[in-house]
Amino acid sequence: MLHDTRAKAAFAASFPPWAHPVGLAIAIGIAYFLAARLSLALLAKPAGVAVFWPAAGVAAGVLITVGSRARLPVIVGTVAATIVANVLGDRNTWSSIIFAVCNAGEAVLVAGLIERFFGSSFSLDSLQRVLGLLAACIIGAAISGVGGTLGYVLFHSSTASALTIWYHWFTSDAIGIMTVAPLLIGLFSATRDPPPRREVLEGTLALAMLTVLSGFVIHLPSQAWAVEVTITVLFPLLLWIAARCRPVFAAAATFISALILVWTTTFGIGIFGDPNLPIAERILLAQACILSLSLCALVLAALFAERRQHEAILMESEVQLQEALRVAKRADRAKSSFLAAASHDLRQPLQTLNLLQGALKRHIQVGEARTLLAGIERSVDVMNDMLTSFLDINRLESGTLSPSMSDFPINNILDSVAADFLVPVEEKGLSWRLVRSGTTVHSDRRMLEWMIRNLLSNAVRYTDRGRILVGCRRTGDMVRIEVWDSGLGITSEHIPRIFDEFYQVPENAQLGGFGLGLAIVQRLGKILDHHIDVRSTLGKGSGFSIDVPLGHEKANVADQSRAPPDKADVPFLGTILVIEDDYCVRTGLDMLLSSEGLGVVSAATGNEALALVAKKGLRPDLVISDFNLSGPMNGVESIEALRAALAWKIPALVLTGDIRSRVIDGIAEHDVGIAAKPLNADELLQLIHRLHAHSKFRVGN
Repeated sequence: MLHDTRAKAAFAASFPPWAHPVGLAIAIGIAYFLAARLSLALLAKPAGVAVFWPAAGVAAGVLITVGSRARLPVIVGTVAATIVANVLGDRNTWSSIIFAVCNAGEAVLVAGLIERFFGSSFSLDSLQRVLGLLAACIIGAAISGVGGTLGYVLFHSSTASALTIWYHWFTSDAIGIMTVAPLLIGLFSATRDPPPRREVLEGTLALAMLTVLSGFVIHLPSQAWAVEVTITVLFPLLLWIAARCRPVFAAAATFISALILVWTTTFGIGIFGDPNLPIAERILLAQACILSLSLCALVLAALFAERRQHEAILMESEVQLQEALRVAKRADRAKSSFLAAASHDLRQPLQTLNLLQGALKRHIQVGEARTLLAGIERSVDVMNDMLTSFLDINRLESGTLSPSMSDFPINNILDSVAADFLVPVEEKGLSWRLVRSGTTVHSDRRMLEWMIRNLLSNAVRYTDRGRILVGCRRTGDMVRIEVWDSGLGITSEHIPRIFDEFYQVPENAQLGGFGLGLAIVQRLGKILDHHIDVRSTLGKGSGFSIDVPLGHEKANVADQSRAPPDKADVPFLGTILVIEDDYCVRTGLDMLLSSEGLGVVSAATGNEALALVAKKGLRPDLVISDFNLSGPMNGVESIEALRAALAWKIPALVLTGDIRSRVIDGIAEHDVGIAAKPLNADELLQLIHRLHAHSKFRVGN
């Protein structure tokens, strides 16, 4: 392709600069002369004016397609051809000069209007452009008709009035432009953007059929049924061409039809050759048919072209949208996978800070160091909340959470959250009321508890005095779990947005938080199909509720029969085996547990822990293991191996930074405690005591 382009450029450069415009002027002159001679052979006898002037379409069409650089060659060629054609006829020199100036000026005016309003590279692929060409054609033909009429009146004698002469000039030029110029415009457009081979074959076949049928029409008698046959045969072909092919084929079809109409009218043959009709009426009928046929075909072709363009744009937009969607999904999966994979590593340093801070707190009880330590603890808590919230949102966005629905007593969740929130509520001096219930609900236990914890966390954060109430009530076949506080409250204008991510009520922003807690509640509610409602009054507090379906009552009895008594305060003073491959976290666990008077033995991997049991006779009372351990065994596999080596089901707690549902569910199948990193020292010690109490209860029963 590059070689061909260079060859063409070299060939064009071999000619002198003046050769191109001169050659164009000669070509236009020849074409205009031939078209003019054809028109002069078909004169309207009453006025001596051509019925059909295709030469006007030649000049205007070339100037529209080539552009302003062809203006001088078109003027020269048009003037020369007009003068020669008229002088060879029955015109004198002066009238021929006037006609030549009018014809050239008409082409320049029409092309100038098109370029002024539509720019270069004009095509007929839209309705606006077709109507623009029609308007330019009318203006140009009307103005040139005035000059042509003046020349005819001054230098020729005629029985027709000046208005009749102007009318014939106007209609013949307008028809000539509307039938020939679109063909040239379409051909030039096709050279810039060639149609596909299928369309070329289909359009050529349709034009061939139109030509054959037009020849058949010429031989039809001038009767009413012949007109009906013509319309029935030709119009479906024109519709086919307009609908299936580019406008150039419709322009070619109208040109062929115009030639047939002019031919039959002039020579009195076919459907327009009725000898009973005066020639003037036959001419008027033919002109009306040509103009309406051309305009309708071009308009239809433009409308179908616009539709094809819109379809192409829509298809391209759809492809781009699909690609953008695929890219977005890949990016989202990559982000989710990265955060899921990095979750463990992100939580490890925070876990170390929590443990070291907890161990240090047991050595510093009073003084300025205690105040500084409290500040460190608050900062660590903020980082914990931030990381947990971001990772929770990522889990919800990634769609990896799927609910595991079951029937269970609502008290199981209420008692659990009450135990965890009682201390922070008392630290703020708030009163606490828990309304327990014997009802059973149908939900995902872990997700529902997650929702209630987030609501309680908000209630504690935004309540400085008064009380917090947690309870539930039965409403039909639903259970409404409610969390009330007497805190700051929310104005009605902010309530619609409080469930948006990172949105905080401006008045409450200074109290902390990241605007993710309620967003998590909302998303979990959609996953579980639990309706969430909020009622709030500024300065008086807020109430949030979750509507949960009722479950089967028998699940209540079954769960309560398995529930251990409250022995979380049973002291644990045994030996704990810690399996943790991160040195900093392992050291923090050693320091914290040792500060509580517990015996601690540490190992980096499951194999090291087994070696301590097998070779050194270690008999721990409890195992704390990280889940993602280096080596051949993870935390759960290491605990199972230890249980087999010790020949008893030793209580165990698995710490994990990977909190994906499938990971948590897989860990839970092995009858071990589970804690998500990072957790603080007090939470860890409470879990140890609960595991000890739970194991004592099972052994005793």
